[in-house]
Amino acid sequence: MAPGILKPLAVFCSQSQSQKYIKKIRNLGDAWRTLSEEAAAESDRNSAVIETQFDFTMKIANAVAESESILVEMTTSEAPSSLESPAQIKSVRHYRIFADYGTDFIWRSLDDITHDEDSHVESEEVLSSFPSSVLDLYDAWVQQYTDNFKKRCEDTQDYSANVFSTVSEEVAWNVAGYLLAWRIAIAPQIGCVEFSAGHSKYLLERGKETSVTLEFLKDQVRLLADREPSE
Repeated sequence: MAPGILKPLAVFCSQSQSQKYIKKIRNLGDAWRTLSEEAAAESDRNSAVIETQFDFTMKIANAVAESESILVEMTTSEAPSSLESPAQIKSVRHYRIFADYGTDFIWRSLDDITHDEDSHVESEEVLSSFPSSVLDLYDAWVQQYTDNFKKRCEDTQDYSANVFSTVSEEVAWNVAGYLLAWRIAIAPQIGCVEFSAGHSKYLLERGKETSVTLEFLKDQVRLLADREPSE
């Protein structure tokens, strides 16, 4: 099994519904036996890497050895932002992503809403300038929750039921959403994304990749620990 901080990523990669998001992985051990791993270079032996199908790669350096100097790096094939003019700066948008049945889960930040705009926005409107895989997999992520909610809550009229049948399924869905939200957040035209998982909120913006990711992973580790014994 992967070291503690990487356990949520191990859970994510081991779930069947997660396979559509994953392109390549590195240094994630026995938890990924069903996937093909790349051999790591000597200098990268302590780094875990997930390369996704939506033009996003996350590398967690020094995580395999559980070092105190963990560093999270996130990359895409997109050119870095070079927003300099007032017009360009004004055009940067900020979003919130949280589950709300019957919507696309994406909302404008309150400070971004103008008099002629609603807070809710369609995913296609936000993601039309991204690679098509981002929109396709974001919509698939939303659809998974929507299908679960309908089956487990709406159809049964038990709105207190867990949307996911197991905590592993929930954590895997949270991780997929977190990675997708970061792909959106680091685009040049985006200022930040506030991503919600359960009752927790994470402000995703350039420069906070390490601190926010460690906070998110620790919360998912606690979620697994709190609910695994009863399942």
